[in-house]
Amino acid sequence: MAEMQMDQALAKQLFFEGATVIILKMPEGTEFGIDYNSWQVGPKFCGVKMIPPGIHFFHYSSVDKNNRKESGPRTGFFLNLQQHDLKILHWDKQREEVDLTPASENESEAMRVNLKEMDKFLGPYPYNTLKKWVSLTNFINEFVMQKLQPENGQICAFSEVLPVLPGKYTQDRIEQNLPQYDTECKSYAEGLARLPKMQVKPGTEIRFTKIPKQMYPEGATPEEVTKHSMDLSYALETVINQHYASNSQDVLGELQFAFICFLIGNVYDAFEHWKKLLNLLCRSEEAIVKYQAVFSNLISILYHQLSEIPADFFVDIVSQDNFLTNTLQVFFSYTCNPAVDRTLRKKAERFKAHLTKKFKWDFEAEPEDCAPIVVELPEGTFVD
Repeated sequence: MAEMQMDQALAKQLFFEGATVIILKMPEGTEFGIDYNSWQVGPKFCGVKMIPPGIHFFHYSSVDKNNRKESGPRTGFFLNLQQHDLKILHWDKQREEVDLTPASENESEAMRVNLKEMDKFLGPYPYNTLKKWVSLTNFINEFVMQKLQPENGQICAFSEVLPVLPGKYTQDRIEQNLPQYDTECKSYAEGLARLPKMQVKPGTEIRFTKIPKQMYPEGATPEEVTKHSMDLSYALETVINQHYASNSQDVLGELQFAFICFLIGNVYDAFEHWKKLLNLLCRSEEAIVKYQAVFSNLISILYHQLSEIPADFFVDIVSQDNFLTNTLQVFFSYTCNPAVDRTLRKKAERFKAHLTKKFKWDFEAEPEDCAPIVVELPEGTFVD
C-alpha cells in the first residue's frame, strides 16, 4: 500500500484514536481495498490503521498462485468500527478468503499490547477519499448493515450456487428420469432442459427487502388497483411498516447499501435491487408529502451516487430507454404538488436543473408509457 503524506502530529492522533483492522497472512499480490480505495498488498502487509469510526467496506480478490496478473471475483464485507477498535482477522488459505471469525480475547489483548510494533506493517487509511465515502454511506447504520449482510458476512460478486436436486451420480439422474451425461442432445432446448436447476447457497445471499409484487391492498376495487399501480405509496408504506417502522430513513440506508455492493462489490443483483427500490420511492406520490425528510435526503443521495456513474449507464442497449430519466421525471412531477413543502420543491427543481445541465437529460418530454393511447374505432362508430 502506498504511504500517504500526513502531518506527524495528525498521524499520531489518528493512530491512537482511529480503529485498526489486522488481516494476517493475506497472500502477497492480493488485491485488497477499503471503501473507495484498493491496492495490491506486499509481503509485509498486515492490515489498515487510523480508520475513522463508522461503516466501512473491506474488499479483496484472491490471485492465481501461478499467474498473479489473474485475480478472482471480488469479495467484501462491511464492518461498523468504533473509536480505538481493534479487529483481528485471518486469511483462510484453503478457502482463499478472509475468515470473519472473531479473534480470541487472548489474541486480541496480545495484539493490542504489540500494536506499536505492528505499525510498520499497517497501511494508513486514505483520508483523501473519506468525504466521498461518507456521502455515499451516511444512512447505512448498524441496524441496516446487520439486516442486509449475508448470514456468513461475505458479499461476493458472483453468488455461490448449489443444485436444487442432487444429480452428480448416475442413480440420482435415473431417479429424476434424466438421461446420462454422455447421452447426445438432439436440440438446444433439450440441452437447456438437462442443465440442473440451481439456487443460491443458503446464508450467502444479500438479504435485500422484498419489494411487494402486489402494489394494492387485498379487496381493492378496480379504481383502487389503478390508483395504487400508478402511485406506489401503498407498497412503499408496506415496506417501511414491515422493515423500517422505527426509522423510515433506514430505507435510504438500504438504497445506499445496494449501491455500494454494486459500485464497489461488483454485485449486479445489487444494482437491480437499487433500481427497484429507487423506482418504488420515486413513484410514491402520497408518500412524498408524508415522508418529506426522506425524499429530501433521497435527492442528496442521488446527487452523490450519480456522480459516480457515466450518464449513459442507465440507457437500455436494445430500447435506448433511460430508466433513470423516466423514473426521475415522474418524481419531479410529484414534487410539484402544492402539498409538498416549498423547501423540498425548490431542492427538487435545483436537482432537476443540475441533471439537465450535467447529463443533458430531458425531463420535459412525455414518457411513452404515460402518453395517451389512441384507439381506432370501427367506421360508423360515434362517441358522444
